[in-house]
Amino acid sequence: MNRFIPLILLVFSMACWAGEAELTWTAPTQNTDGTPLTDLAGFKIYLGTTQGGPYPVSVDIPDPLATTFTVPNLTEGTTYYFVSTAYNSAATVQESDFSNEVTKLIPFAVPNPPSMLTVVELVAFYVVAQEDKYVLVAVGEVPSGTPCNPDETVNGHYVVPRDTVAWYGNVQPEAVVAKCA
Repeated sequence: MNRFIPLILLVFSMACWAGEAELTWTAPTQNTDGTPLTDLAGFKIYLGTTQGGPYPVSVDIPDPLATTFTVPNLTEGTTYYFVSTAYNSAATVQESDFSNEVTKLIPFAVPNPPSMLTVVELVAFYVVAQEDKYVLVAVGEVPSGTPCNPDETVNGHYVVPRDTVAWYGNVQPEAVVAKCA
């Protein structure tokens, strides 16, 4: 009985809108025993709101050529965790192990966002959503005057470019926010 090699990589496309996440992956080409994978039938995306699972929601993608999928209708202000699997078309369908986990914080939409915002507080924060509040964890410093993204805000702070942050230690989350005006 052959088993799939887990999907190589599950990543986010940077062109994500609030309320959705675009995932991309690389399909496996071999079974775990090294033989060619000739009966790939599709993929499943699993998602949840707890790091490491469980992943109570799954989406079936019955297309062996698919390498991208947009997960719609995600709740603003919620962090989602995603993994994927591949499955075959054997008489007894086999599903691979989970891929690596990726995460996405769905930002709150900003109606009529302001423009020309720049950093006025040098501290960069990572936002951790808890049941009843958001916690801002300092992760680095951003030069004053750095442009802020007026379309994305979290808990009153605006997203700033990751490459402008001088990081404290090794913590480098997918998105950082700062006080902007």
